[in-house]
Amino acid sequence: MEKTLILIKPDGVERSLIGTILQRLERVGIKIVALKMVQADAELADRHYALTEEWMKGVYDKAKAKQEAIGAEFPYPDYKSYGKMIKDGLVEFLQAGPIVAAVLEGEQAVTQTRKVVGATEPASSAPGTIRGDLSSDTYSLSNAQNRPIRNLIHASGSVEEANNEISIWFTPQEIHEVNAAADAVLYSADRFRK
Repeated sequence: MEKTLILIKPDGVERSLIGTILQRLERVGIKIVALKMVQADAELADRHYALTEEWMKGVYDKAKAKQEAIGAEFPYPDYKSYGKMIKDGLVEFLQAGPIVAAVLEGEQAVTQTRKVVGATEPASSAPGTIRGDLSSDTYSLSNAQNRPIRNLIHASGSVEEANNEISIWFTPQEIHEVNAAADAVLYSADRFRK
């Protein structure tokens, strides 16, 4: 089974949404195999947000397109300056209060988790997703206030990213094998055969 990492960020913790968020993920058949509340320090938060060319270009392109779509000028001249500013804000935000880190497991856990979580910008997230139902922050507001988007939760974007992030937040001893009652219903080839 595939594993992925989520972080319920300080805004999710302070709004008392931990149980709601975890329940939504469990309801689709994703198991929690590791869970803890952490106060991240600068080193841990910095290791989590890897500053790669691909990541910087991605956040820059998304934010610029959103600003241009509403007729607003995007004040950052290039993806490197914007990417560094965003990373610095995210590292600071992750340290702003306790967060809940969890390792989730299931069939296509990365894809399924991201589907339930929704788009990065809550205002653009579909109804029925965690971000779409529980937050309404926008790139416009976060850029105007010079802060990261408050979108409640981080979810790994790929299997490779998940493996790397899990190793940052958890030791192998903290990850458990969980035999959930729903496993047979969800994954057993013989469960509904005569």
